Amino acid sequence: MVKAKDKAKDKQHKETQRERKRKVKELLISLGKKIYYDLDNGIFPEVHIPSRSVSNIVYDERLRQYILGKAKITRSSKNIRHLRSFTQLIWLAFFVDKLVNEGKTSTLRDVYYSSQAFGMDFEDQAESDHIITDLEALLSLAREDFNIYPEERSSIFGDLTIEYTVRGYEGRRLNLSDHPDGYLIGPSLSSAEFVDTSAELVIAVE
Repeated sequence: MVKAKDKAKDKQHKETQRERKRKVKELLISLGKKIYYDLDNGIFPEVHIPSRSVSNIVYDERLRQYILGKAKITRSSKNIRHLRSFTQLIWLAFFVDKLVNEGKTSTLRDVYYSSQAFGMDFEDQAESDHIITDLEALLSLAREDFNIYPEERSSIFGDLTIEYTVRGYEGRRLNLSDHPDGYLIGPSLSSAEFVDTSAELVIAVE
């Protein structure tokens, strides 16, 4: 009975992962088609991004959290002041598409360094981080949906059993008390499925 529940849960998780990946690809393709359509028709491409100003942050009763409201800002390739950030945003969409299609992950830092290999000019990581946030707002998705994660600076230790979902390690289980120093919380651990724990209390130290 327990195994049947585990299989059903695993199947549901995989379906959720596939649906999330499908949604990301669908939104990226839609964005790309819009850009191509505008260029083919002699129109300067532009995007409309939800404003991240304080006045546009509202509380959603259903989600029970703060979200961005309906106010939007326009970023147009016609405006010389927008051209740099517009180009960076489109490149990032291209880079995310590669990550998702190839089943790869990247840290925020890696995105910044990868941009240099493509000849994309970011002044520093803060600028590339800002563009990632723009893409999150534009597509209404979290950066983790893009396979982009923060730096691996935190670790976790204790009697917690997880099951990996990343490519090549699907189904492998690990108890996080196996290593005396704990395990770094990276992309593979962040996306892992919770299996079991004997813990009654979780302590987070920042």
